[in-house]
Amino acid sequence: MARFIDQHPTNPGSPPELVTVVKRRLLSGAADQFGARGISVFMGKRETYCYSEAPDADAVLKSHAAMGIILAPEDVSEVQVLP
Repeated sequence: MARFIDQHPTNPGSPPELVTVVKRRLLSGAADQFGARGISVFMGKRETYCYSEAPDADAVLKSHAAMGIILAPEDVSEVQVLP
């Protein structure tokens, strides 16, 4: 399965429910309906980076959109894990 990093602005007004949903998904290790599985989320004051595993970049876009986070295709990059 391919690995991806995406970047988007941190939303300081994110509802607590969304943060709870994201935490639960990360802890469960389960893939969502698009086949995307979150591995880690790195939140800064201005930007958030998500590291995930998915069949393709489109699955990452759809997974975020389902949570109300709209990404542009250029916000998602496939990455290689070095041994």
